[in-house]
Amino acid sequence: MLAAAVTGTALLAGACGGSSLATSLSACGSGHIYWADIHGPAPIGRARLDGTDVTRKFITGTAAPGMIAVSADYLYWANWSSGAIGRARLDGTDVNQRFITGASSPVGVAIASGYIYWANNAAGTIGRARLDGTGVAQRFITTAQANGPDAIAVGSGYIYWANDYNIGRARLDGTDVDQGFIAVPYGPQGVAGLAVNSRYIYWTNEQGDEIGRARLDGTGADQRFIAGAHSPDAMVVDSRCIYWANFGSGTIGRAWLNGTGVSQRFLSVLGHPRGVAVDLGR
Repeated sequence: MLAAAVTGTALLAGACGGSSLATSLSACGSGHIYWADIHGPAPIGRARLDGTDVTRKFITGTAAPGMIAVSADYLYWANWSSGAIGRARLDGTDVNQRFITGASSPVGVAIASGYIYWANNAAGTIGRARLDGTGVAQRFITTAQANGPDAIAVGSGYIYWANDYNIGRARLDGTDVDQGFIAVPYGPQGVAGLAVNSRYIYWTNEQGDEIGRARLDGTGADQRFIAGAHSPDAMVVDSRCIYWANFGSGTIGRAWLNGTGVSQRFLSVLGHPRGVAVDLGR
């Protein structure tokens, strides 16, 4: 259900690398950032991208929410313990905790080209359905690990997922599967979050407290593109900034796309944030 807003102020810390507060408040757009807390009392929260108007109980009634994703009109999340994908409008109304059912401990969720994709952690598969919830395929892609993956991301014609020691990739139609597209350290607790834009793929190294980056063809991998995170989990990028969930410290981190202006405590969200997503003011 939709819960009332909780009065609070975000902890701003150099928001996205601006040299002054006035610069930081508008640096990353006028939309919203959403987060999911798998263990805390406020499952899905929301704030403006400048860190203000914090609503810690934006959507409640979730079932151990994992990662979240945003389309033009809706917010989607993985209900890990109930095996379902939830959905609500971006204003928090029309909440449906069982929009898609039959998943296997889903964690990651992503949106692209009229489809929703999710990671079936307990089955080692990627599921897919149309954005209206029809055409469900729980075994659209089989990953390289029996128990996993957590993170998935879509962009530039591909879907990416986290295997134990590497990042896998396939075309959006499920063909050209490459289970070892990019190697990562710290397996089996390596990649927790993934994000893609038109130039790069980014990932969180959960055990190493780092964020990595590579070109879309998999070259130029930098495992320590951003350091100093706190058990980073899900992440997302927009046209200017990178955001990540610091599971260990109960904060959202943020930086410019080039890795500068890092703020590990851009938002203090309490609990243990796992999912993070942004819209652009829709």
